[in-house]
Formats: sequence, structure tokens, C-alpha cells
Amino acid sequence: MYYAVDLFAGCGGLSEGFAQAGFTVLAEIEMNRWACETLRTRHLFHELTRINKRSQYNKYAKGKISREKILEAYPDVKETINKRIIQATLGPNGMDAVLEKIDSSLIYHNAPRVNVLLGGPPCQPYSIIGRSRDPDRMTNDSRHYLYRHYLEIMKYLKPDFFVYENVPGLFSAETDGEKIFAKLQEDFCSLDPAYEITPPLHKVREKPGSYILNSAEFGVPQNRRRLILIGYKKSLESKDTKVKGIFRKIQNIACNNRKCDALSVKDAIYDLPAVSPGAGSDRYYGPYSNARESNEYQRDMRMHSPGVLNHRARTQMEGDLERYNFYIKRRMEGLKAATIDNLVIERPDLKPNHRNLDDFKDRFRVQWWDAPSSTITAHICKDGNYYIHPDIVQCRSFTVREAARCQSFPDSYMFEGPRTEQFKQVGNAVPPKLAYQIGRVILSELIRLENA
Repeated sequence: MYYAVDLFAGCGGLSEGFAQAGFTVLAEIEMNRWACETLRTRHLFHELTRINKRSQYNKYAKGKISREKILEAYPDVKETINKRIIQATLGPNGMDAVLEKIDSSLIYHNAPRVNVLLGGPPCQPYSIIGRSRDPDRMTNDSRHYLYRHYLEIMKYLKPDFFVYENVPGLFSAETDGEKIFAKLQEDFCSLDPAYEITPPLHKVREKPGSYILNSAEFGVPQNRRRLILIGYKKSLESKDTKVKGIFRKIQNIACNNRKCDALSVKDAIYDLPAVSPGAGSDRYYGPYSNARESNEYQRDMRMHSPGVLNHRARTQMEGDLERYNFYIKRRMEGLKAATIDNLVIERPDLKPNHRNLDDFKDRFRVQWWDAPSSTITAHICKDGNYYIHPDIVQCRSFTVREAARCQSFPDSYMFEGPRTEQFKQVGNAVPPKLAYQIGRVILSELIRLENA
């Protein structure tokens, strides 16, 4: 068996992908209460599946039994979940307690070591959009150096590999006049035992665009560009120098997929039930409808799910619905996606009441059927104007499930908490299918090195 630990886990996109690839995720460390509740529910699904009791999960998803009742009936499942989900804020004050809990999970699972450390510290300080909206360009944001907690845990666990995920804006982010990426490079290179990042960080810094992965090239129906740093223990080169080429293998997956059409919004969500604004359910909506033909991606998403979960539409203001109608109609007529300028000229009565419309030009966007969705971000929790459903009959913004489909979360993945928190979790996550492809390559390397 091969084991992983996930830091800044969120609702578990990285962990889910690595679990699908064949890893046992020993621990997920996350500070947000509702994200931790989602992680607990996901592990409930996996553990009940493992002992052939998935029917109990289905009852929970449908609201027929509480999670607590299930855990009372299956104490081993309860203990496993309690060992794996660690709700904690990574920082100097609580680090010893976190390490102690990780050790406890290793002992409980009889794991000899951690093979892969996963994680991506909060990306808002590095986000170009986030910095543009902050008068100080987030130079004073304390989250800039959260990666050092990642490194501290890495030094302690000494994993064979690590995966560090963040936004491309990390390259240009600064604090106190210092480039964050240069500091990160220095800190990663000073680790003991020594690790090698592939490709070497100086190459990443010289040609950053070459090492950005787009989820759309990994079977995800979404354009989502992310910086992925993959490192391995330098000592592994003595077993097989081919380990140096691990990132190239991941890039080759993207190159091969570029020869095929990317998955579209229609591929992702067309089979989901139609709902009107304000309709649906934040938990169990109901069984699938067979009225719409499903494709391979949709069948994959539906697998092992009790039905449609987290599929409730926002209640929209009448003015927004009229704007959505305007934007959708233009796309239906084959015109270029509208901007706020088009709206002001053609329908001045629908002009938004904002002081600076120049900053508002691209705030309304239809996620059209024939292309991958735009990047699903945490901002979707505030309004859905950037994620307008392409069906003019429904005329609304995306539901949590539709956003999750575009992120490649399986339908069996239930998101806990108020809908705002559900949206936040989905928007902050790493797409599981991207994580799966990375995990699959790393697992094959581990197996090959073990047999070398």
C-alpha cells in the first residue's frame, strides 16, 4: 500500500484524486469547519464502500439516517474517520499537536511511512485578480508564508514525493519588495534530506508558462491553469535516474489529450435535472432522469451515487434574470459573448447600479455548451453572475452540483454546510481528475522504484 497526507486539504480534491489512483490518504489537515464535515462524509462513503455497506451511505445522503447513527453502528469506520480528518490551523502554536495526530494515524493504519505529501496553501495572496482588488496588492497578507508550514511537516515526515499546488500568480507575487517564488525556491532547496524538484526550479522560473498545467488537458471540463511542483527525495536517483522525468510524463498526458476535443459544459452537466431559480435541494434532490442521453463523462460522474446531490439554484433578482436572458440570447444567436458595454448600449434599462462599470465589464458570463467552463473560483459563493447556465429556459446561475461537475467531483461526493460554504469548497478545490492523473504517474514511479 502507498500512503499520502494532504495539507490545506479543503474539501479534498487532491485527496480524492490520489485515492482514485490507489493511495490511502492517512490524514487531511484543514481549518474550515464545513470543509472538514465534507471530508468526513466523503470518508464515510469510502469506508462504507470498502466494507460493502454503501447502502447506509445512500440512506444518509437521502436524509433517512444520520451520520452519527451510522458511526454508532460501525465504530471502526468512526475511528478511521477520526484518525484521518484533522481540523486544525497550521501555524507555530499548534504544529506539535498536528504532527502527533498524523503520527497517530500512521500507527493506526500500520503505515511504515508517508509516500506523498500533498497540499496547496491558500492561493488568494498570489491570485492576480485578488491582488488587483486589494489596494496593497496583498503584500501584507500573512498567508504568503503558509508554505513554510508545509515545509516543516515535510521535513518531519520525509515523504518520497511531494506535490505542491498553487495559482500561476505565485510567479509574480511580492511581499516587502521580495519575489515570493524566489524565496520559496530558496526554502525548498535547503531541505534536509535533499529533495529535487522536477523540473528544476530555475527552469520553472525561466519558462513558467511551460510548467503550468491546464485541467482541461486532463479530462476536466474546465479551463483551470495551475502551477504544480513535484519533488522527490534526491536519494531515489540512486535507485533509478528515470525518476527525473516524472514531470515530463505528466506533461505527456496533456500533450496526448490536446489531440482530442476538450470536454465541454454540455459534456459535464447536460444530463442533470432542469431546475428553476430557487428550486432544487441543498442535499438530496432526487433520482436521475433518463430523459437526456448521458455520455462517458456523465456516466463516470454518476457511478455509485444515490442520485443528484447539492442541486439547488439560487433565488435570483428579477433584474439579474433579465440580464441573464440578454446574455444567453446573444450566445444563442451566434454572437460574440456580450460585455457590459453591449448591455448598456442595447438594454440601458438593465445597466447595473455600480459606480465603476469599467471594473464590471466581464462580470456576467454564460458558460456555453460547446466549450469547457471558465475557472470555477470561490467567488461563485458570492454571486453566480460569472457562471450563467446556458439554458435560457432555466435562466439562472450554476448550482453547486453543476460547478462540482465542471470540477470533476463525482456525484456521490456530498458537500456539507450552507450553500454558500458548499460553493466555496468547490471553488477552492483541485479537480479530482487532474489529481488522479498526477497520482497515477507518481504511483507508477513508486512501484517501479520499489522493484528497481
